[in-house]
Formats: sequence, C-alpha cells, structure tokens
Amino acid sequence: MVSIRFVPVCTLTLIGCGGMLPTTVAADPVVAEKVRSLSAGNPCSDAIAGVLTAYRVPPGRIVELDLPTTARDHPGAPADRQAWFKLADRGGSIVVEYDPDHCLVTAIYPRYGATLPEIG
Repeated sequence: MVSIRFVPVCTLTLIGCGGMLPTTVAADPVVAEKVRSLSAGNPCSDAIAGVLTAYRVPPGRIVELDLPTTARDHPGAPADRQAWFKLADRGGSIVVEYDPDHCLVTAIYPRYGATLPEIG
C-alpha cells in the first residue's frame, strides 16, 4: 500500500522534471529601454529584457522586433506569444516565447544562424 506522503513527493519530482524556464536576471536598463521602444511599450518588456540580459544579448545587436499575433487553437487554453529579435550583421534572430497574461518567459532560442551562450 502506498502512503499518502509518497504521492506529493512523486508529484513534485515529476513537476521538477517537466522542463525549466529560461534563466532571467534583473534587466539591464539599456536592454530594457531598447525592448520597450521596439515593442511600443509591451507590458511584458521588462520580463523579456531580463531574459535577454541573462543570455548576454547586447542591446546594440538588436535592430528590429516582430511581435506576430497568435491564434488560440483551443478557447480558454493559454497561448504563448513570440517576440522575434532580429540581430545586426546578419546575425539571425533570437526568439523569446512568453505568456502575455502573466509576463512569464517560457522559452528562448536562436534562429537563422544566431547563437546563445550556454547558461548554467
């Protein structure tokens, strides 16, 4: 027979293995201002800037931002948004996925030749 105390431990263990959120730090003020200006004051700018700061993306390399609209496939299901940061010097793009309702960054990854440093 399984004890009641065992179930929460298993649950917490499984939650911990489910994936990790991107590293974040306090946003560099210059990065935060760049993200705010490119996003027309998106309310999640500071959270996004904190992740870009943690991954050492210099504000001078960010030249353009695209915030594509997302469709909710299932009504009531949370939908992440994507912020595509085009980098200077044909450096590709950095994509930041975030939950717009809670300003929680859920993923960051490079595209089209961009690179991110290893964090950890």
